[in-house]
Amino acid sequence: MEKVFLLDIGGTNVRYALAEKGKTSIEKIFKKNIGSESLDKLLEDLLTTESGKVLNLVISAAGPKLNGIIKMTNRSFKIDPNEIKEKFSLKECHLLNDWESTAYGHAYLNQKDCINLINKEVSSYNKNSLYFGPGTGLGVSILLDDQIVISSEYGNTNIGVEELIGEDLFKLHHFKSIEDTLSGKAISKIYEIKTRRHLSAEEIFSQAKKDNLVAKEIIQDFIERLATILSDLTLSFLPGRGIYLAGNLTRSLKDFINTKIFEEKFLSNKAGPHLEILRNTSINIIMKEHSPLYGNLNYFNLSQKD
Repeated sequence: MEKVFLLDIGGTNVRYALAEKGKTSIEKIFKKNIGSESLDKLLEDLLTTESGKVLNLVISAAGPKLNGIIKMTNRSFKIDPNEIKEKFSLKECHLLNDWESTAYGHAYLNQKDCINLINKEVSSYNKNSLYFGPGTGLGVSILLDDQIVISSEYGNTNIGVEELIGEDLFKLHHFKSIEDTLSGKAISKIYEIKTRRHLSAEEIFSQAKKDNLVAKEIIQDFIERLATILSDLTLSFLPGRGIYLAGNLTRSLKDFINTKIFEEKFLSNKAGPHLEILRNTSINIIMKEHSPLYGNLNYFNLSQKD
C-alpha cells in the first residue's frame, strides 16, 4: 500500500506520522524537538524511514500561505512545496496552513472526539463550520459547505482590542492584536503584569487548579473574552454546523468553563434574529489530539480523488 508522510511543524517541535493512502486512521504519531535544525536537515532525517524512502509528503505549518509558500511566524522556515518536491525527489508534496489542516481534519472526527459546551441539540442551519484555537498565537479557519477550507490571519487584526482587554491594560501594556489578548502568551503577559512573575500558560493553569486567585481570575477573564470573540465570529461567518475549538490550551480551559456564564456572555447584547442565530450555533471542544495531522491525511486522500 502506498504511504504518505504527514508532518506538522511548530515553533519548537514537529509531530509526524506515516499513514496509508486512502485510510482515515493514523497508527503512531511521533514528536521531535527541532532546535536549530534547518528545514532541509529536518526533512532529510525524517523522509528516510525503516521501510525506505517516502514519496508523498503533506506539511502543515503556522503562517499565512502566499503563492503556495509559507514563511513561518514562529520559526525562520520558508516552506516551498515545489522546491521540496524537487530537492527530495518526491512524487507529491502538499503544503497547508496549520488551521487549514485542522479544518480538513473535521471529516475524521467521531462524536466521541468532541465535547459540547453549549447548544448541543440544535440543528444545522447551513453546512459551514468555524475552527478556532488560542495557542502560541491564535488560529481561525472556516470550512464552507463541508468542502472548501479558508484559513485566516484573524489573530493579527486589531479592531476591538481595547474593548476586549480593558482600557488600562491596553494603554499601558501594548496589546495590539486580537491574539495579544487571546492566546497562551496573553495569559502569561497578564499574569506577569499583575504579579511581576513570569510563568508559562501551562504553569498558570496549574496554579489555578491550586486555587491561586490571580491565576483563576486571569483564566476567567480569558474565557469571557473567548465567548465575546466567538459571538462576533458567529455573526460574521454563520457557522451553521457549529464552532470547534482545538488545541492544547483549549482542552486545558474546559475544566474552568462555567457553561451557564459562558453562554450568557456569548448571547449578551444581541437581540432578534441575531440572537436566534447564536442560540442555534453549537460550540464544541475537539478533544482528539493532533488535528493537523489528520487534516493532512484527509487533504491528501481528497487530492487523490481529484
